[in-house]
Amino acid sequence: MTYPTFCKSILALSCAGLLLTGSGRADVNNDLAFSAFSNIDLDALASGQVLQARGGLLDFSRGITAQALYIIDADPTAVQKKLITWDPGTHPELKVWVHHQLPPKPTVADFACLGSLPDNASVDYLINATAKLDATNPSLQVSREEAQTIATAAGQQQDPKALFTQVWGQILSERMDHFLSGRGASDYYAVSGGDIKSMSDIKSLLHSDPKVYMQYQKLLNVTPVRSGTVPVAMMQPTDLYFDCFDVEGAGVLGTGAIYQAKFGTSIQSVDIEYFVNSGLYTTIEMEQMWPVTVNGKTETLVWREDLVSTSNVAYLHGMERLASTMLMLQDVKQGIDAFRAEFK
Repeated sequence: MTYPTFCKSILALSCAGLLLTGSGRADVNNDLAFSAFSNIDLDALASGQVLQARGGLLDFSRGITAQALYIIDADPTAVQKKLITWDPGTHPELKVWVHHQLPPKPTVADFACLGSLPDNASVDYLINATAKLDATNPSLQVSREEAQTIATAAGQQQDPKALFTQVWGQILSERMDHFLSGRGASDYYAVSGGDIKSMSDIKSLLHSDPKVYMQYQKLLNVTPVRSGTVPVAMMQPTDLYFDCFDVEGAGVLGTGAIYQAKFGTSIQSVDIEYFVNSGLYTTIEMEQMWPVTVNGKTETLVWREDLVSTSNVAYLHGMERLASTMLMLQDVKQGIDAFRAEFK
């Protein structure tokens, strides 16, 4: 992807009766120099427009990326807080069956709500896939050891729902513990064609755009992502969670951590879903938020990038890969619309 030079000024908005200050127009362009956006029309953004840009072809074949830029009618501190407290499950169009916040050191007991997921075809698929898992050729994304754990438990527990709660509470809590304790680099998925390490995919996604990586390097350096181990100056996650959501009609479980930090007048947030048991290998959502004054009120300019690793795009080229990215842009826009609705 190329990054055009930003214009030095934007025409006054007197006709629209809109006054934007705070970051300042020239400063906004400078702030966004790492991004895919140029010639920012702040009046359009303040009126509700969402700019989007698809990522270019990556050296990392399993990766696709997309960026967005928009304004939220709230100050950056409120947006920062909402990123860690909002429940996407309250927006049915997103098909998130549960989004559950976790304590700093989760145990198996903290995943008990796996037993009360909604009764629908998506969740049923995941429950049945767990009960029927073949340890020698697992249909879900687990390690060989985890596949054997599921198979052994299935021989002892005949109730599919009880089995589901039991084994995934154990697996998700262990995966999260590995990440937080610096052992995440050794975690892997046993898939056809060779093992895949989600931490390696996370690093490949983050390094796919050097400008964005440099923008977030200070924050990433105090997380386990830095080297796959716990750095000396380890930052505690702002939030830990697990979720169950739908991917093409199939239920999926994931665990993630959100890290946030303030840099000058802006706030950065990185949401890393480092374990997903089907459909995706990992997802990363990055936001940077700046204060902008609109008609005398402080609002928030949000830059966002979504990065996804999935086997579905590994062998796509040309128009097929473009089509997959366009679908991703639609999903991201839907998520942004739902998030912004929280502030109305």
